[in-house]
Amino acid sequence: MTIKLLRLTSGEEIIVTITSSSQDSVTFEKPVALYAAEEGKLGFMPYVPYTKAENGLTIKSEHILFAVDPIDEVLEQYKSATSVIQITQPQGIIV
Repeated sequence: MTIKLLRLTSGEEIIVTITSSSQDSVTFEKPVALYAAEEGKLGFMPYVPYTKAENGLTIKSEHILFAVDPIDEVLEQYKSATSVIQITQPQGIIV
């Protein structure tokens, strides 16, 4: 499985975990839409949140303008946002 940032013909940018692809379509899970938040910052929101798209969604390849690797900071945020296990920073000293 590969994580990619997709620019769709609708203008939307989404980060997804691609599970399979062919010449005609791409199937992915855990789609997250990017949006402009505060100046110079990005926000994440579920892509089509009122559906079960997080479990898998297939779109035609003709609706994808390009697919690229996200920068490391965005990739780590995506992994954190879509992880079932929430990783927290250690608090204090554990003995």
